[in-house]
Amino acid sequence: MISSQHHSTRTPDPASTGLEPAGDGKMWLDGRFRQPLREAGLTGFEAVMRCAAGDCLRALEDRENWHLRLDGAHPQPRGAFLKKHHVRSWCSRLRATLGIGPGLTAGRVEAQNVRSMTALGVEVMRLIAYGERLHADGLTESFVLTEELEGYVELHDFLRRRFARRELRRGTRRDRDLDRLIRQVAGIVRRFHQGGYNHRDLYCCHFFVREPEPGVFDIKLIDLQRVQHRRRFRRRWIVKDLAQLAWSTPCDRIKCTHRMLFMRHYLGGRRLTVADKRLIREILAKHQIMDRKLGVARKLGFGK
Repeated sequence: MISSQHHSTRTPDPASTGLEPAGDGKMWLDGRFRQPLREAGLTGFEAVMRCAAGDCLRALEDRENWHLRLDGAHPQPRGAFLKKHHVRSWCSRLRATLGIGPGLTAGRVEAQNVRSMTALGVEVMRLIAYGERLHADGLTESFVLTEELEGYVELHDFLRRRFARRELRRGTRRDRDLDRLIRQVAGIVRRFHQGGYNHRDLYCCHFFVREPEPGVFDIKLIDLQRVQHRRRFRRRWIVKDLAQLAWSTPCDRIKCTHRMLFMRHYLGGRRLTVADKRLIREILAKHQIMDRKLGVARKLGFGK
């Protein structure tokens, strides 16, 4: 029987991210972070999975989220987010019995999605390392470590901090910076969907924004674990993505005219066709279902 360690060793970087092997056959890393990872004691897969030196943000039965600080990458310590996954299923037990390795782990999926988004021209967080291991008893462990987006703010918070409340009466003067930000977000979503991807959690809190100079916006898309690539039967998922984004947008900052600006830019700036209007109606219907199911009150405090 082929052990999972031997399988990983002879399959360098199974996510094809271009990262370097850590040397244990179960972990791959960005060489620029080898020294700070060593200083933090994160020299291999086992060390990362045992790590408890940071702040645990969430601990569920099958996964954990941690915030760490890494020295050495820059003059100042840099933050990093670590996701640990541990799953045992009938499929993982079968793979362990057959000795065919862990398969497509949660850590590998997110690492692959970082690579795919970068190739697509969608800016995301920097991948520092990822790893995976299948135990003999069928327990699959994996992790992904990404650099913290310091200086960035979640989109819904950025909208509230940066832009004034919108008056709903006609004739209100438009904010060119806000229009520019909306068009930029729409362009990212259009590129993402045109690439064949859907997010499944495309809420405002998964767009991180900073403004390095007035009117210039740097936007990154995060939380890529659930991102899917589909060639067919995609419409339902596209509608869901767009409705989630619309639902999570602060309604005291974004008017209907802004939403139409987003859709026109998302659709390529062309005159709306019958098919385009049908898509918009489907998004509005899904938006209304979310309001009934999740509540308008929750929407107003989304992300807090």
